[in-house]
Amino acid sequence: MKIQYFCLLVMLPLLSCSKSVSEDAQQTATKPNIIIILADDMGYGDLGVNGASRIKTPNIDAIARDGVNFTQFYASANICTPSRAGLMTGRYPIRTGLGYNVVTARDTHGLPETEETVGEIAQRAQYKTKLIGKWHLGRFPDYAPMKHGFDEFYGVPHSNDMPNFALYRGDKKIEEPVEQSTLTKRYTDEAVSFIDASSDKPFLLFISHTMPHIPLYASDDYKGKSDAGVYGDVIEELDANVGRLVKALKENNLYEDTVFIITSDNGPFFEGGTSGLKGGKGSSWEGAYRVPLVFSWPNGKLKKGNNDAISMNIDILPTVAAMVDVTPSASDIDGESLLPILKGEQESLHQYLFYFNNEEVIGVRSQQWKYLTHTYYRKSLGAFEKFDQLDGFQKPYDLLFEAGPAGGEEYSYADRYPEIVSDMKLALKNAREEFDKLRTHPPDQTFPE
Repeated sequence: MKIQYFCLLVMLPLLSCSKSVSEDAQQTATKPNIIIILADDMGYGDLGVNGASRIKTPNIDAIARDGVNFTQFYASANICTPSRAGLMTGRYPIRTGLGYNVVTARDTHGLPETEETVGEIAQRAQYKTKLIGKWHLGRFPDYAPMKHGFDEFYGVPHSNDMPNFALYRGDKKIEEPVEQSTLTKRYTDEAVSFIDASSDKPFLLFISHTMPHIPLYASDDYKGKSDAGVYGDVIEELDANVGRLVKALKENNLYEDTVFIITSDNGPFFEGGTSGLKGGKGSSWEGAYRVPLVFSWPNGKLKKGNNDAISMNIDILPTVAAMVDVTPSASDIDGESLLPILKGEQESLHQYLFYFNNEEVIGVRSQQWKYLTHTYYRKSLGAFEKFDQLDGFQKPYDLLFEAGPAGGEEYSYADRYPEIVSDMKLALKNAREEFDKLRTHPPDQTFPE
């Protein structure tokens, strides 16, 4: 009897320990749901959390307060297709063959099947995946989302200003012409249905809104509601539909363990806010590349608040990979997982980020500085670094900007910090040597020649 009692006393701690280990393993095995929301041409300054005053975005602002708002986050290109390729693959767009211009409705090329996307990363982790909205990485059916890691698709192949703009479910065209004023609502209807049907398995839901790309359309419920014209109406409708997603998640008891990643593919075009940043879509100024990133994960133990670490949409794939515990297949991923930043374990990830205009590396960003070599002038791409080749100029026209949270590219400090200019030029030279080998087009013509 005493021997049996002694054995029980010995075994109890082991049983308790075994239970604890099992619970820990189960918790580790629980992977979050992931929702990526990508707006089209939404400016950094179009969100209240980034200073918007005429446009109200209470739902996105609330998610930002519950998570992390990145103040120094960048698109990997200043136009749609290359930026989306960068986000999808975690690699600078030139590596994917989609670094030059946008894919048009008549183009026959698209994202190669050899590229592993964020959808395929999630599929390898046994996630359900769905893409809703704009694709713009190749024509259908040859380059449809279902060939790139998405179990389901409901959306459009390209921008709403292009011909053959039609709504698809999978490979099947279901509407042409498209009633664009209800697209934002219908995308969210589709997303809510997916969430309602996905409580049994983790999912990755990628919502790629058509708006606020021009032409602009708001539904009847939002027309005339904002203080910023139709553009403002469109953003406020997008925000309200983010609120619908939050409501659906909470009704399904999924909100606490769902990651929200909210961003834009590039800066604003004819309209839109930049919070004082210079330039917009298609330019090489800061307003073209710096975009919102709101990241929330209630159960993720994030260090909440604003974060000014430089980061780029190429970081999204490795972040998702880390969250779902999958190692990306590509050996030359340019992005880094944001998790150490999000959890407050690191203050920075990148020494340098590179600005591309098509396949040209035209700028370098460090945490404090931005070095820029090209910008548009009239019909050509002005090359500041070529001014040293003209009679009367003794040195290149170096532009070194202090790229803090407030932005601003009004004045260059190149003459004050020659050693910084030298470091940035070396980083630029090394990047060009690496990426020039991957060109699909000859170098852009620059001015002056």
